[in-house]
Amino acid sequence: MPDAAQPSQTVLLHRALYMQQAIKEAAETFADFASFAITRQGPHYAVAIADIDAEADGDVVAEFCNFALFNTMQKKRRKVQAVA
Repeated sequence: MPDAAQPSQTVLLHRALYMQQAIKEAAETFADFASFAITRQGPHYAVAIADIDAEADGDVVAEFCNFALFNTMQKKRRKVQAVA
């Protein structure tokens, strides 16, 4: 993953692993620290992350990715529980 100190980055999140709604919710959560644009790019969601707050504690990009994955896991778990 690129250095979070850069003013903008693009991350590719595989659509087999990440849910678009979960990524959108993570972007909303992190809106105070950066701006996000989500598009489809082949088998991935491409997330352009810009205006990254250089004064934010931690790695905003890595934390965003973790949050998007956690959101996806929660949503998929709820789907499984609803079926059971």
